[in-house]
Amino acid sequence: MTLEKEFKTKIGSLIDECLIPHGIQTHECEKEHWKFQSEDDFKYGHKAGVVIGITLGYYIAKYGKLPDNEDLTEMTHMVELRKDEIKKSFADIHFSYKV
Repeated sequence: MTLEKEFKTKIGSLIDECLIPHGIQTHECEKEHWKFQSEDDFKYGHKAGVVIGITLGYYIAKYGKLPDNEDLTEMTHMVELRKDEIKKSFADIHFSYKV
């Protein structure tokens, strides 16, 4: 199955929504726990994961099943095409650390 044009449009709008700053704060991203070297890389991965998760959830809600490999690859590619925008948008993620 190849993604329908309507579905691709919806994924684009979901990605747009994810790029709007919401001031996400998370305690689960403590550097000591995740042992990440670059906070910027980690924030990008965190935000990209949120975007992929939302698009995957929408797919499951619409079709009642997990996407096949072809659709999953296409959805992931749609997110990857917007990686520069996602990188700019992760400034809204503020990690809180134990002092």
